[in-house]
Amino acid sequence: MTVTAGRPLVEVVKLAFAADIPLLLHGNHGVGKSALLEHAAHELGVDLIVRDLALMEPTDLVGIPYRDDNDRTRFAPPSFLPRPGSKGLLVFEELNRAPRYMQSSCLQLLSARRLNDYELVDWLPCAAVNPADSGGYTVEPLDPALLSRFLQVHVVADVEQWCAWARTDGKVHPKIIDFVRRSQSVFAETSPRSWVFASRVLEAWERNGGGRPEPLITALAGVLATKWATAFSRAYLDADRPLDPGEVLDAYATHREAMRRWGATGRLDLIASTLTSTIRFLSTPKVFEQVLGDPTRKMNLEKFLDDLTPDFRTQVRTWLAERGFKGIVVRDGALV
Repeated sequence: MTVTAGRPLVEVVKLAFAADIPLLLHGNHGVGKSALLEHAAHELGVDLIVRDLALMEPTDLVGIPYRDDNDRTRFAPPSFLPRPGSKGLLVFEELNRAPRYMQSSCLQLLSARRLNDYELVDWLPCAAVNPADSGGYTVEPLDPALLSRFLQVHVVADVEQWCAWARTDGKVHPKIIDFVRRSQSVFAETSPRSWVFASRVLEAWERNGGGRPEPLITALAGVLATKWATAFSRAYLDADRPLDPGEVLDAYATHREAMRRWGATGRLDLIASTLTSTIRFLSTPKVFEQVLGDPTRKMNLEKFLDDLTPDFRTQVRTWLAERGFKGIVVRDGALV
């Protein structure tokens, strides 16, 4: 099952807790698995314990052996494991990046909920793994028989879900949220976590009074791909931002000069973001027909298309043809 990182994943975690089925999350690093597990625990009103298996040794999980009063060997469980009388989510990260000798003990606790003398009661065991086929990861394959004991969820990043979470969380800079929302392809090359880090960098720069932009740009490039660090820095420092669909369709005359300036100065990132959000808005036949039936909005859309560079106009023609949308005049005068 595949779900987007955000409210859909939180609801699945809550359902797994209610059904008492161990949960296994598959997903790239930085997609937000840990943060959303924390969010789900908060909504459930239960505790949360997270441990990174890649940083643990066997005794950190199995415990230290000792001899009891009956001269029998027992194991003292580590202090982080839940005690009776509480409820929560016990989460192990990097399960398939841990050595085999760590996996065996962890999987016994996750699936059987027992480990030597310890029993996990009233807690939902959860684990997070990185995909083996995404490249760049050194992972150990998990036993298919053990995997069958989990409710398995593949987590993918989604711009709209992330922006909704970021607005609710209140810890992400509004400029970051606005930029990500207008850049629908952003998570193909960067992770949601990297934009949270970028927000912290931006807030720290602003708290220190701003000043020269070079340190900000350098720091952003340290947490984002250079392409995206540059694009965001330009949008933020130049006070330029892409237009939203409403500005294109309802008030294009006000913004036309900006569009032409972007074309003349090579700001294709802003043009591309504006086009992407406008096409996304028009993507359903019902909305497209409504715009077509409004003379002002139709005129503004055609003026906007007229100001696009030839390669962007080709992109629009292809998009219209693929959906069978007709009735919009493009720059060469042909009726598409």
